[in-house]
Amino acid sequence: MHLLTPHLKSLDAGGVGSSSTARGSAIGSIPIAIGVLLLTVGLMAWDHLWGNERGSDDNSFPVDPATFLVTLVLSVVTTLVVFGFTVPRAVRNPGSVHKAALIHSGAAVVLALPASWLGFPAIVAGGGIRLGIQSLGGAHRRLAVVAIVVGLLVIFFAIVATAFPAADTD
Repeated sequence: MHLLTPHLKSLDAGGVGSSSTARGSAIGSIPIAIGVLLLTVGLMAWDHLWGNERGSDDNSFPVDPATFLVTLVLSVVTTLVVFGFTVPRAVRNPGSVHKAALIHSGAAVVLALPASWLGFPAIVAGGGIRLGIQSLGGAHRRLAVVAIVVGLLVIFFAIVATAFPAADTD
């Protein structure tokens, strides 16, 4: 039996555009939203509070609290926008959820290149993953899988780039 079958059946039972569908999508988004937000806050704390590039003689804590606060606010706002507005809006239109999933995951890739140290690209990728999961039961299954894989790659890149930064040679 497919892991998402009960979730997809509940969406079918609610009908397209019904309040049951909206409630189901919100409930399904909450664990992913909390997960990517906690991951992002953890990575930003590691990077900006403990510091992943300081030498053995530098024992100062916190390393850069102002940057941590900025990234924290940016991450919370991004989570609210992605999971409070764009994901629920996309879920209300089941025929184009796969497109929204690809847009979220693609935007996360573009954002991750210059701004991975800010953390919010992982949250946008989480939105792409959530919408990809939503559209797995539809006609565009391959596109949904692409959105999920790209989103996971962005999150993987965020973890690796933060936990194992390139060494400075200065």
